[in-house]
Amino acid sequence: MRLSRWGRSPYETPADIDLECEALGRLVEVLPEGADAEIIVVHSKIPFGAAELKRAPSTRLLITTTSGTDHIDLDHMNRVGIRVARLPEARRDAVVDATLGMLIWGLRRMGPMQKRAQDGQWARSELPIFAPIGLRRARVGVVGLGVIGQRVAEALGMLGAEVWGADPAGVVDGVREVGLSEMLGHCDAVTLHCDLNPTSANLVSKEKLEAAHPGLVLVNTARGGIVDVDAAVTMLRNDLLGAVALDVFPEEPWPHMNWVDDHPALMMLPHAAGYHVGLARSIREGLCAAVEAFVSGRRIPHRVVAVER
Repeated sequence: MRLSRWGRSPYETPADIDLECEALGRLVEVLPEGADAEIIVVHSKIPFGAAELKRAPSTRLLITTTSGTDHIDLDHMNRVGIRVARLPEARRDAVVDATLGMLIWGLRRMGPMQKRAQDGQWARSELPIFAPIGLRRARVGVVGLGVIGQRVAEALGMLGAEVWGADPAGVVDGVREVGLSEMLGHCDAVTLHCDLNPTSANLVSKEKLEAAHPGLVLVNTARGGIVDVDAAVTMLRNDLLGAVALDVFPEEPWPHMNWVDDHPALMMLPHAAGYHVGLARSIREGLCAAVEAFVSGRRIPHRVVAVER
């Protein structure tokens, strides 16, 4: 059995690559990058569909090192019998950490307070105006309750938040099931953790945002195409949202990172939520688990199929 990586992330070091090849080499033959092999490994910036299969006709298993699969033509992979797997656990806890930080930053109105400090103002007398909200008893909506979203919901529940949720597969215990529009209109904050697919593209649209209540904190660490970013930022500038914290964008690199200068309650990060010291090791462990399961005929962890429409 042979394996080939198609592309590396810019933060992967030569030492990371050597360790990964050594670990996988105990299970399969590791070929040079971009080669035809039974197992192909890609990351989120490497598209894989019918055209790519012509370059790798031996493919039987396709693994993406990320959580999302919007760069993969799942319909085509299913039609031709190629199994697809992802590695959501490699970044799960880092995304949960980042999400909680962004939620707290927005709910506690830390951005506007920081702006006052930058202007040399001691804003303690303005605290009733800022009206910071703690997570305990806050109403927080979680859209997408997969591997990452479920862990976010668990953490929020442990911190005393009232968790509302939406997922096509249903919600977990302790989460109130509601629709997105109800979340946007009644929650203190909404955080997104769903895949980008034809059913979720532009899910948080301009029309949906216009129905949100003015104090809402919107957090997106999932995929940029889920949110109408222009509409969200415009509404924030017009004081129609409480805070917007974005880690992902419809186009990356996002050409308007300087928009953060326009409003103290706007946070923009460079698709950084899932990165952590030790990510390469987590990816390596996830790859080994998937490859070992495949070559031994066992169930492949986190296998994905096309979304039914």
